[in-house]
Amino acid sequence: MELHFFLEQLDGQRRELVHPVSFSLVRSADTPADSLKAEFMVPDAQDWEQEIARIELQADGRRLFRGICDRQIVGLDSAGCRLTVWARSDAAVLLDNEAIPQEYSCVTLDEMFAKHLAPYGFQSDLEGEGSLLGYQVGKGVSEWEAFSTFCQRALSRSPHIHLSRVSFRLPGRARRTLSSGQAVSAVSRTVRRSEVISQVLLRDELGRYSTALENEAARGLQILRRRCMIPGAQWANAAQDARLKMQQSMRERIQWEIELPRLVDWELGDQVSGELAGLAFRGNIVYQELHFSGQGESSLLILE
Repeated sequence: MELHFFLEQLDGQRRELVHPVSFSLVRSADTPADSLKAEFMVPDAQDWEQEIARIELQADGRRLFRGICDRQIVGLDSAGCRLTVWARSDAAVLLDNEAIPQEYSCVTLDEMFAKHLAPYGFQSDLEGEGSLLGYQVGKGVSEWEAFSTFCQRALSRSPHIHLSRVSFRLPGRARRTLSSGQAVSAVSRTVRRSEVISQVLLRDELGRYSTALENEAARGLQILRRRCMIPGAQWANAAQDARLKMQQSMRERIQWEIELPRLVDWELGDQVSGELAGLAFRGNIVYQELHFSGQGESSLLILE
């Protein structure tokens, strides 16, 4: 995989770097912003004093990353002059900006998108319609949290961002099969029981925890873990929020971790299956970490 890094400076100049000393690229279904770190040897420290505003990474002509530069370091050591940059993809702007606190009455999915995401240049591929009779955006909530929480409550679905498009689906559609002839460094299966919630009690107006909602799947797993919830003004439907809380606690319960000794240009959502020493695995990519350094290349995939 041939990597090309394009760095855009504040003065508008676009510069290309290749052959990094090391780099890492992390993508996760749990956050809209990918993260990148890259390190290069450069001939002259003064040549890189200009601030870097944006970074783009291409592999074999295909864009893997584009976003804002969060930090850059130019340093000298015994090996020479070293430039290190950290960046997050364009969706980071939705995490960095707080939504204006406000209360909505009878607000729709389209209205929430137009209010919180569209002003930053994102486009909607969202399917379905949803609305809430009441929804409150509190102080200190990011634009992304305000929108994604609305989607979870109104449609019981979580949004995702790929480049500038927002969808309820992860971008990957491909089916990847790791055959016995392909190198796999490691495979592991993790079962987590410590986060699963089996019951939520809701407090009523008299201060009593009179409503109990059950997670039957947790009961079937012989897990007993109760939480108590006090509905707030922002919760138009406390029972629905309690069910979402239990549903989310079931996520990441069973995961496969696959490590490959090479870089793979796969998408979140791609299905990966294979077998190693009799251990068969199958799942969709929810986390991806690509690494390159002097020790070689590697790709870490987490499947659910």
